[in-house]
Amino acid sequence: MKNIILLVFVLLLILACKKDDKSIEIAVSKYAKIEQLKWLKGNWENVTELEQSFENWTQENDSTLLGHSFTLIGTDTVFAEKVTLKQNGDDVYFTVIAYQQNNDQPVTFKMRDSKKGIFTFENSEHDFPTRITYSNPTQDSIHAWIEGSVNGQKRKVDFLFKRSD
Repeated sequence: MKNIILLVFVLLLILACKKDDKSIEIAVSKYAKIEQLKWLKGNWENVTELEQSFENWTQENDSTLLGHSFTLIGTDTVFAEKVTLKQNGDDVYFTVIAYQQNNDQPVTFKMRDSKKGIFTFENSEHDFPTRITYSNPTQDSIHAWIEGSVNGQKRKVDFLFKRSD
C-alpha cells in the first residue's frame, strides 16, 4: 500500500512539474519579440574628444525595457531622452521623450522589421526621424541610426556604442 501511495505521489509531482514548464514556455513565447531586444540591457558609451554619449537599458517587466540616454559636451548635457520599448500583443513600440524637443511629449514608433538582429521602428507622421534602427553587430556593441528627411533632403545619423559594464 505504501508503494502505491508513493507511486501516486511521484506521478502527481511529475505532472505538476510539467504544467509549470508549459506555463513558463507560454510566458516566454508571449513576449518573444521583446525577448529579442534584451541584449540592450546594461550600460553603453561612446566617448570621443568632443563629447561623451551614454545609454542605459533596464528591464521593467516581461514586456517592457526602459532606456535613458544623454550626451555631454564638457559638463553640459546637450541631449537627453527616455525610451520605452514595449511589446503589446504582437507589436513592439519604441516610445521616446526627448527633452526640450516636441514639447517634451512622447513620440511612438512601431517596429516594422526585426530581421537578422536589425530592429527597425517607424513613424511616418513624425517630422524627423521617421525611422529608428538598432543593431548589435558584435556582442558588446550597438549600432543605432535615425533616418528621415529634413527640408526635402534625406538624412541619416549614426550612433555607435560599446558596452561599459
